[in-house]
Amino acid sequence: MRPRIRIATVFDDSHFDVLTPMIMTMTRWARMSEALADLGYAVDMIVNTRTSTLRERSHLRLVPFSQVEWASYDVVKTLFHSGFAALAAHGGGDHPFIIAKLGSVVGGSDGIDGVHFSGAERAGLFEVQQDIDRRSRYVTVLTEPSRSLWKKEFGGRGRMLIVPTGVDRTIPPPRANPYRGFAEKIAVYIGTLYRATQRDINLLWQDKLNRLGHLLRKKQIRLCVVGRGMTDHLDPDAVTYLGAVPNDRVWDHQYFAHAGVVLAQGAAQHNESSKIYYYLRTGLPVVSEDPVPNNALIREANLGYVCAYGDDAMMAEMVDAATRVSWHRDDAIAYMLAHHTWDHRARIYADLLQAEFGRGASLDFDAPAMQ
Repeated sequence: MRPRIRIATVFDDSHFDVLTPMIMTMTRWARMSEALADLGYAVDMIVNTRTSTLRERSHLRLVPFSQVEWASYDVVKTLFHSGFAALAAHGGGDHPFIIAKLGSVVGGSDGIDGVHFSGAERAGLFEVQQDIDRRSRYVTVLTEPSRSLWKKEFGGRGRMLIVPTGVDRTIPPPRANPYRGFAEKIAVYIGTLYRATQRDINLLWQDKLNRLGHLLRKKQIRLCVVGRGMTDHLDPDAVTYLGAVPNDRVWDHQYFAHAGVVLAQGAAQHNESSKIYYYLRTGLPVVSEDPVPNNALIREANLGYVCAYGDDAMMAEMVDAATRVSWHRDDAIAYMLAHHTWDHRARIYADLLQAEFGRGASLDFDAPAMQ
């Protein structure tokens, strides 16, 4: 019997508790690592932490940067610019089989529609992308607009994949209602409000949430915001900020809400919204602004509405309507489970690895595990 294909996954070299805070980027990293392990690959998450809330399973371990031997892995899969930068900083940039996953793609200059980074920040990200183009075997992005921009800048050479966000197949049942002290219906926005990075979008979103919150108050709907980030411009008379919650507790904020809100980053947008996947996974009706690339999910699941960009009054009307309709929520959940779980996303990589290595071909290596 041939040994298993060994995969190292890299997100960041910071010191953190894996998945304890509600950060979608870390969720993506852990869930894809888990899904690949469930398919039978030997997966090591390369970390600088000794604690995690990872689900226990065979073939998945935490391995410290200080002990990693990159040459002993068949594949190194990095997540976002930070993951590739961490790999290069720790001596793994010359590995012969790197799959670099990017959430955002930037161009070589400012002012590209749909790209919301600029100046030195954009230039730094583009420099990482140039390194990715030189060193990676495959590049993975979330959306078609991101793939188009990458091909415009780097050519692509037929080595690109689109692997969107996934949803958990199994989630906790409803527990405690986090809105039990509120008399109104609840519309919720769940996600990170950027801090120093993309401050323009941060202010755009805070202002929009304030306007939407005031409109919804007139309809006896309370707008709640859940997540990390900079909230210095939120108006407490319009928006109830509930802070960040651990990942395993965020589900209740979806179960007990009446509608989920999604905001676009501007009139053009390349990035998908991961919150659409998670709202739909719990059967929560979604109201999203038009430029978001994965709005088609809302129509396919038949659970919510898509609003014209920048029309706050229309969005408030749609949120109000979403709280009143008798939706077929179970059908929407079944649709997400049938098409959009992390298992489905992992199988995209499985097909690629089978084509590259054949069935089961791999190096045999026992890396030092985190104690």
